[in-house]
Amino acid sequence: MTEGARTAGPIVGAVEAGQPAPTVRTTYLDDGPTVVSEYWEGAHSISVGVWVGVGSRDEPVADAGASHFLEHLLFKGTERRSARSIAELVDGTGGEMNAATGKESTAFYTRLPAHSQDMAVDLLGDVLCGPALRAADVETERRVILEELHLQEDDPADVVASLLDEALFPDHGLGREVLGTRESVEALERDGIAAFHDRWYRSPNLVLAAAGVVDHDRLVEQVAAAFAGRGGGEVPERSAPAELPCSDRGLQRPTESVHIAWGWRSFHRHDPRRRALGLGVYVLGGGLSSRLFQAVREDRGLAYNVFAGAHLYSDVGALDIHAATEPGRADELRQVVEAEVAAVAEHGITTDELEIARRGFEGARLMGLEDSGSRMIRLGNGQSLYGRVESLDEFVASLRAIRLDEVNAVLAEVLAPAATVAVVGPAV
Repeated sequence: MTEGARTAGPIVGAVEAGQPAPTVRTTYLDDGPTVVSEYWEGAHSISVGVWVGVGSRDEPVADAGASHFLEHLLFKGTERRSARSIAELVDGTGGEMNAATGKESTAFYTRLPAHSQDMAVDLLGDVLCGPALRAADVETERRVILEELHLQEDDPADVVASLLDEALFPDHGLGREVLGTRESVEALERDGIAAFHDRWYRSPNLVLAAAGVVDHDRLVEQVAAAFAGRGGGEVPERSAPAELPCSDRGLQRPTESVHIAWGWRSFHRHDPRRRALGLGVYVLGGGLSSRLFQAVREDRGLAYNVFAGAHLYSDVGALDIHAATEPGRADELRQVVEAEVAAVAEHGITTDELEIARRGFEGARLMGLEDSGSRMIRLGNGQSLYGRVESLDEFVASLRAIRLDEVNAVLAEVLAPAATVAVVGPAV
């Protein structure tokens, strides 16, 4: 067992006089999860989460949706507790317990009243390490997930996002829907799901994060006991998507609006240019003052909302833009969005815009640390995705070091190719 260095950010909550600011502590268990925590005196809740470093991109095509299916099943009961008793235990505290499946990880978390550390670790350890995975529960959740797929298919915003992923990453796990397909969900069986759990839910892929009034030393002992027997194992081997030509996608639907998404491939999350890209995307379509919002919503009333985002994976990334408008104005929307993108790619952004984006990033990060849940997410994402938790001082310093020419160079590079476009609506 080894412990990483302590780090502290500039705004971390109240502490007792003469005591150091709350710290992030990281411990690497020899045969267990990595444990990272932030002590926050005065917190009224404690949040504990487990990040599992496997997601939908790591599934064979035939087992598409296995990560998400397993996420559902882990809440259906363990060898010690029924699904109802788990729900009653959490509800009886006023707390919450939930999970989320992504393309490269699955996260399980609970937020409980302060001083509930023992309960939180015991519950998460039980759910992740001792699931019952009963055949009857598999059939129940299969119906639930199929209904989830139906709801997603009814939402044109979700459909156009899925089409864009398929277009940007053809024949690759990143281009597949996290939930899987109706065919793959109907075909998944209990033994296959159990084998998926046994293979991937092991210590090399596990990070436990906790924030609040946390006793780190006791936390490490509790995690070692709760996750005993989940040692060994392997991490997913991933291959980047091939540089295949991307083709536009269209799906005709009798919707009231035409939904349009534009996408470009970008770089992976470890690329040193990622923050420059993030600032550029913020100026392009990240807020009410962004280029796209002003041109599309404020100046022309073409759409209720328009936004841009950057998605960074372990070996590749994507920049995308989403908007919807009435069918008769779809061509105008495309012209306006594409003109703004071309202007940013050719001429870049201004110094004033960069400063607004920089202050926006700083403010959002600091305001996002007002509860134990958001602090836990920061810890879990940092440790699981980047291998360390960046201090707030480091974060702010990195933002302030980014130059205008760096942002403009990144935008020019990413936006230089023609966009891949996905459209869902009555006329495509």
